[in-house]
Amino acid sequence: MAIDFTYKNKEYKTLVDLAKALPLNSAKLVQWTEDADRFAAEAGSLCYESHPHLGIVNHCRDSGHNTVLEHNLFSFVKKVPIFVARQDMRARHATFDERSLRYVRLDNGGFEYYIPPELQRVGMEQELDQWIYHHEKAFELYGHYTDEEIMENERARALLPLGIATLYTDSRNAVGWRHHAMKRLCLRAQHEIRILYRSITTQLIEKSPRLFGDLNMPCYMKDGCGEVKTCGLIPLDPKTNRAVAYEKILHKKHSSLQFNK
Repeated sequence: MAIDFTYKNKEYKTLVDLAKALPLNSAKLVQWTEDADRFAAEAGSLCYESHPHLGIVNHCRDSGHNTVLEHNLFSFVKKVPIFVARQDMRARHATFDERSLRYVRLDNGGFEYYIPPELQRVGMEQELDQWIYHHEKAFELYGHYTDEEIMENERARALLPLGIATLYTDSRNAVGWRHHAMKRLCLRAQHEIRILYRSITTQLIEKSPRLFGDLNMPCYMKDGCGEVKTCGLIPLDPKTNRAVAYEKILHKKHSSLQFNK
């Protein structure tokens, strides 16, 4: 397994230090199966007693032969608002370890909170001030309750807003990452978690282009859009529910294959 605790060309001694250094609503790949594409090819070739080649990975990935992909593990450290984490942790077949506010007291710069883009627009200064005041006041009271030993951390945390940052490690095999990425890249997903998974997908593709290279919004993949209520932003083929632009790409590929036969 490869391990990388660097961020923006700086190496951190511990996962805690790295997690705290991340900007809010971001994820960093910290551990992964080295040469995962090749290992998936080897596992697939064992099934068919064939020569291992990367084309086997494409075949298994596209046909749903998921066990071949599951041998490869990828771990991220994440720093996101709690409301994003609670959506993220709905994922199945994933292992999470989160900073516990039962035991950890938020201090020494550990209190960070999310500010929505709507409040950063010109003319929203009053609303932004209210948002900041609400969060800072909550932390002030939290500090009072814990500093004065009025109550323990585990109970005082109930006061904290859902927009504050949480830190956690998230490990899944390749199939787990693929499944959840396809859900969260959809334009129907909440903006914050969609942005998070764009970054995650980019990092996964960089390490394993065969396992993850096809990942995109669902309407740009073979199964198409599965939403009852679509985003209405991307024209869909009425027969396949796939993006019209994606269908054109498939048609060009198919025509090229026919011509070359």
